[in-house]
This record gives sequence, structure tokens and C-alpha cells, in this order.
Amino acid sequence: MGVSEHKPIKIKLNNGMASGMYILVKDNEIRYTKEDETKPPNRTYKIQIAVEAVYNNKRCRGKQSFQIKKGTSIAKAVSSLLGKREEMKETLKEKGTLTTKKKLIPKIDTKDRKFKSIYEAWIARKAIEVSQSTVRMYNGSYRVWIKKLDNKIIDDITEDDIQNLINEMINNNKKPKTIVIVRAVLKPLLAMYDVNLNWKKIILPKIESKEKFNGDDEKAKLIAKTLLEYKHPIARGVFTFLLSGRRINETILMEHSHINYKRTEQYPYGSFTLPKENTKTNTEVTYALTPLLLNAIKIQKTTKGKIFNLKAISVHYHWKLAMESIGVTNMVMHDLRSMVAIVALRNGADIYSVSKMLSHKLLSTTQANYLSNSTEQAIEAQHTFSNAIGLNEETIDVEIIEDEYNTLKKLYPNASDNQIQQVMEIMKN
Repeated sequence: MGVSEHKPIKIKLNNGMASGMYILVKDNEIRYTKEDETKPPNRTYKIQIAVEAVYNNKRCRGKQSFQIKKGTSIAKAVSSLLGKREEMKETLKEKGTLTTKKKLIPKIDTKDRKFKSIYEAWIARKAIEVSQSTVRMYNGSYRVWIKKLDNKIIDDITEDDIQNLINEMINNNKKPKTIVIVRAVLKPLLAMYDVNLNWKKIILPKIESKEKFNGDDEKAKLIAKTLLEYKHPIARGVFTFLLSGRRINETILMEHSHINYKRTEQYPYGSFTLPKENTKTNTEVTYALTPLLLNAIKIQKTTKGKIFNLKAISVHYHWKLAMESIGVTNMVMHDLRSMVAIVALRNGADIYSVSKMLSHKLLSTTQANYLSNSTEQAIEAQHTFSNAIGLNEETIDVEIIEDEYNTLKKLYPNASDNQIQQVMEIMKN
């Protein structure tokens, strides 16, 4: 007797959200609840989505299957796939097919040592390793500046060639951060093809330490109020997302298909997902929607594709106008992330939550950028500890002896070992 094949069974949900969705199961796995809703099998399973749309006056159809983790309810799985369903419909409308062309990595021709050919092969490989935003940054630098090396044989490229590129960028008033991208591209590319230059001979402009937001909470309130009341509705919507810690590129690349309006206990107002190709860390991240963010989406005139129909350069223009209106001249738009993080930490948010909000891959990134080694923070940590174990704010003079742990344990008998260790760390620093 052969093993029965999985077949698509239309998903039944009483809320009607599973339109066009099918669960792939065997005959003996088809099950329903008392409410006549589809139940999942006790294993990892797949849901198939079938969509149709009109392309060039012709009705087109397509389907795609998605793997669902074992133990995931049908309702939760369907909710997570609503954005994918809309994305598939949009793709059909634009292309007439869901089939994507396989990206072919060009072969390396070791005899072709022209810079243009080598750059094309190198960037195709980088597209696999890094995020699309990084690839866009590299390609932007290439098209405007590095492309001038196209007709050169890479073995003939010298330190002077690269210095001349850099000097031209300096003469065009390009920022140091923009200029160093040239090195970020050329150094690994040339090294990969055994062209080793003396980079110490190449002079790059110094990148000054990034200015962090150093205003008080009142200044932060004024900035936020100005942005949330800004006259231009699209820019105002973008500013609203920036005030939640999002980056500008993440925001302006957001599409309606990334929004999930399904309300759950975890996401009371729904959620939005940033696909990995749009994030700096090249990882997919999901965030909760808030009433403010929901409103920012609803006031836009778009209903499909990108939510905010505005280019980054235009957003920067509106940012400048908004800040000039309140006399703020020492901030760039990216500093909003700094403001959001610092004000949150200052008002009691923990570093782990702030790191998650900013979508940092490493906690150390958040610590390095938004925590200083200030006495104020050490004192605040001591106060937090004292409050946690019920001590008053009176000063206690202690003569520290070699056995710090036992001494502190006698002073604070109700403190846990972990709390004692925290105090000892504070004392060491």
C-alpha cells in the first residue's frame, strides 16, 4: 500500500481571512474543530496560497507554498501569511507570473582583468553576503565615482589613482562617511584579485565622532511635537515611524503588504514586518503597530505598493524645514534614533528593550552608542539596587575589607546573590 500524497484542502476559518489558502495534508490528517474550523496536523506542515490578478488585460493565476512550524495554530499561520498573499497579488499584477528569475553569479574570467568586469563579478557575490541596502550603497559609490576606473586593468591601479578619486570627492564637498565607501569597496575587491596596495599611503578625511542627542526631555518633546504636527502628510507619516526608532530607508521602502492588521495579545494594534532585504542587519524583523503608526499609514493616499510615496532626499528637505521652524540646527535626521534611545534609557527603559527597538544585532552596539561611563549612571544603578531591596536613601559608610561579598551580605541580608554581585561590579567600576 503506497504512502498517500499530501493534497490541498481549503482552510476553513470563521473570520473569512483564509481566502485562497489551502493546507497540504494527507487524507487521514483532515480535521476540524467543533466550530468547523480547520485544525493543523501534529507536525511541521505547509500552507499553499493561490492568487489571481489581471495583467495586460489577461487573468493570471499563481500559487506558492509556505512551511509552518509544528504546533502553530491555523489562525496564527493564516495571520502571518496575509502580507505574503497581498505581495503575491501585486507581483502578478506587475509581472503576470510568480516565477522569479534565478540570479546567476557571473563566472570569473581570470584573463579579463578590466576593472569593470571584476567589479560586476564582485558585487554579484557581495549581494549574497550583505544586505541590499549595503549593495545599493556600494553601487551608488561605484556609479558616481569608482566607475572612473572601469577601463583600467586592475593590476595597473595605483595608490595615486585612488587618492585622485578621494581628492575629487573632497573637492566636491562630499562627507567623510561618503568618501570612505570608496575604500570599503576597493580594498577587499583588489585584495581578492591579488592587487595589494599600501593603504597607509592613501589619505582619507577624518570622520569626526558622531554627535549624539544631548538635549533634555523638553527639547525631545518639542522636536517630536513639531514632527508629529508637520504640515506635509507624507513627510509627517515618515517622521512618525522615525520616532519609533526606524531608519529612513526601512521606512520609505515599507509596503502595504508588510502590514498585518490582525490584532492579537502580543500585537494589540497589529504589526508590521521589515523584510531582510530592507534592513541594515539583513534580517527580517517584526514590530508592533501603535495608534500613532496606524494613523500615519491611514492618512496616506496609497493602498498598495509603497506606503510613503516620497524619496529620501525629499524627507531630508522637510526635516530641515521642520527643525528650522524651532531653531534646531545641530541635528541631522538620523539623530532621531539617538534621541529616541537616549530619552527611553533616561526614563527607565532597559538596554535590552532599546536594543530590540533599534534592531541592533548585538547588544554591544547599543551599549557603545547610547551608554556612557558616567558617574550619574553608576549612581542610578546603586539607587536601583537600593530600591529593589528596600533600603532608604540614607548614606551608609562602609569600610571595605577583603571579603567584599560577606561584608555586603551582612549589610543587606535580604539581597539575592545576583543583586550582591551587581553592587560589587558597580564598586569595581
